[in-house]
Amino acid sequence: MKNKKILLGLLTIIFSTVSCSNDESSSNDSNDNLTILAKASYSGNTGRMENAVSISDFKINLKEIEFELDDDFYDDDDDDYGDGFYGDDDEFELRGPFELDLLSGQTTITTINIPNGVYEEVEFKMARNNNAESELFNKSVLIKGTIGSTPFVFWHNIDEDFEIDYEDAGQNLVIADNAATLVIDFNLDAVLANVDLSNATDDNGDGLIEISPNDTDGNQSLANTIKDKIEEYTDLLDD
Repeated sequence: MKNKKILLGLLTIIFSTVSCSNDESSSNDSNDNLTILAKASYSGNTGRMENAVSISDFKINLKEIEFELDDDFYDDDDDDYGDGFYGDDDEFELRGPFELDLLSGQTTITTINIPNGVYEEVEFKMARNNNAESELFNKSVLIKGTIGSTPFVFWHNIDEDFEIDYEDAGQNLVIADNAATLVIDFNLDAVLANVDLSNATDDNGDGLIEISPNDTDGNQSLANTIKDKIEEYTDLLDD
């Protein structure tokens, strides 16, 4: 399933560029260095004091990241880069999986070379983790924390393509003999502001509030609401 959203709010992608000299450009065969970073925006406790929500862990699993050239870019169908890494001539795919610990500070996902061009779209696929030794095994997103004084864990197996377009074509990412940095900023505050976690219950009385598609605490509907908000609040912003 593909989810296409424009300027809504959970995910902010910020691009910055630094010009390269002619020597630098020729040394990497006109492919410019792109560094992809990830971080989370989280301000701390939310809600009233007795039911304040505090987050300690926020992890996601990305299966792949894809860049799509602008349809009007003159070179989008002319070259076969033949590097065995990207997709076809107008879509360039970066294969994962990428397991991101978003509350551990800004993290470098990878540094790659991407061809010169005007990129109008970034797409990433969130999918369940297949590493049996990972805390994210069989999950695509994991959030831990406390509601009041009670610990909680939320997880979901979201399998979703997030296709993120620029609202204004003038904001497109332009790679033209320059180094670029892409920062994926997951705005956890936006999710928490639109979901009332104080309604979560611990029906089995084990001292842990579990929120998942198949939990035994009575929070399956809440889990799907959180999932929907993560899918809804997806944003692309040029800075």
